Amino acid sequence: MEEKYFYIEPETARALLSQMKEMKAAKRGIDKHAYLIDEYAVLTASKIKLRNVTTRDDDLAYFDELIKTLMDLKEQGIGVVPILGYCVEPDSENGNGYIIQSRAKGAELYDDSVMKEFYVGKPHLAYLSSDMDAKEYVISRTNLISRAPQTHFDKFINDIIVLLNNDILIDFNGKSNFFYDDTEGFQFIDLDSHTDYKYGLAENKMDGKEIAAYYGFTPCHYALGTRVLPGLALDEKAISRIGDEKLLQLAMDNKTIYEKCKTALLNNGIPEEQLCNSLAILKLFGR
Repeated sequence: MEEKYFYIEPETARALLSQMKEMKAAKRGIDKHAYLIDEYAVLTASKIKLRNVTTRDDDLAYFDELIKTLMDLKEQGIGVVPILGYCVEPDSENGNGYIIQSRAKGAELYDDSVMKEFYVGKPHLAYLSSDMDAKEYVISRTNLISRAPQTHFDKFINDIIVLLNNDILIDFNGKSNFFYDDTEGFQFIDLDSHTDYKYGLAENKMDGKEIAAYYGFTPCHYALGTRVLPGLALDEKAISRIGDEKLLQLAMDNKTIYEKCKTALLNNGIPEEQLCNSLAILKLFGR
C-alpha cells in the first residue's frame, strides 16, 4: 500500500485501519463502505484513481489538490467534511484502498437507505439497506429540517456556490451526500472530484449561482413530474400509506423548507428570474 496522510498522523491512521478491519461497515454505497470510529470515518474504496466516475487520475495529482482545497475551504468556514489522507494499492487498476476523513456531525439530510421505500427511483438505490421505519422517519426528519434556522439554509446555498466556484463537484443524486446538525448546520460529504471544466472536458466553468438555483432545493422532497432529480421524487402510491393526517403534516413541513430554501437563494443573490426558470421545471411535494 502506498500511503499519503495530509492532516492525520500516520500512526493514528494505521491504528484506525487496524481497528476498522475488526468491524462491520456502518454505511455502504456503490463502491465504498464506511466505518465510523470516534471522530473519524474510514472508507474502503475501489476507484480512488478515478475522478467523476470515468476521468483517470493515475498519479492522484488531482485528488491531492482536491484534498488540500477542501481543508482550505473548511478553515474558511465552508461546511465540507475534509479528507485527511488515504492509502492505495499502486498496481490496482482503478485504485483499491482506504480513505480517512473526519466524521460528519449530525445525520444524513435524508438517509437514502430509508427513503428509498418512497422514491420512484428506488431500484437504483438497491445497494443500500435499513431496518428503520420509513413512515416514521420521513415525518420526523422532515419536521426537524423544517425547524432549522434560516441562517443554516443561507449558509447551505452559500457553500454550494463557493464549492462550485472552486470547481468541486457536488453529487446531488443522493440526499445522503449531505448531513445536517442542529449546531453545525448543513455539511457536504462525498466530495472526491473536481468539475469537468477542471479536467479540460468542458469549455465553460460552472456558474455556482445558476446551479444553486436548481439544486438549492435539495432539502425539500420532490414530487412526480419534477425534471430535476426525477428519481428522487416521492412515489405517490408509496407515500399514501402514511395516512392523510401525517401526509398533511409532511406537506406543510416540506412547504416550510421550500420557503426557507427560496429565501436563502434570494439572500445569496440569485435573481428572481433565475428562480422562476428553475421552479418551472421543479415540482415539489405539497406545493
